[in-house]
Amino acid sequence: MRAKEGPLNTRVVKWLNSLPQCVAYKRKGGPANPGQLDVTGCLKGIRIEIEGKVGDNKPTRLQKHYIEKWAAAGAITGWYSSFEGAKKLVQLGMERYNIKIKI
Repeated sequence: MRAKEGPLNTRVVKWLNSLPQCVAYKRKGGPANPGQLDVTGCLKGIRIEIEGKVGDNKPTRLQKHYIEKWAAAGAITGWYSSFEGAKKLVQLGMERYNIKIKI
């Protein structure tokens, strides 16, 4: 049985929404949104598009494609397999814009 990403993504969205000048939400998966990343948002004017994976799960080829497209557009993007990993991903992404956030 595949591990569920929902609880991890819920925790990440709750953390993001606790940050000043940030709004984030979980995107609904399924056939209507193939390949779309789990968490979307904006922090201090910077787009966030990140994907949570648990267990041995890895991003699909289509999800990797979206990660590459969002990165090329300047978004904070990537995938994480833990809450700490998600926080580090966002922190490093913001540092690219010389913006420090407390995690």
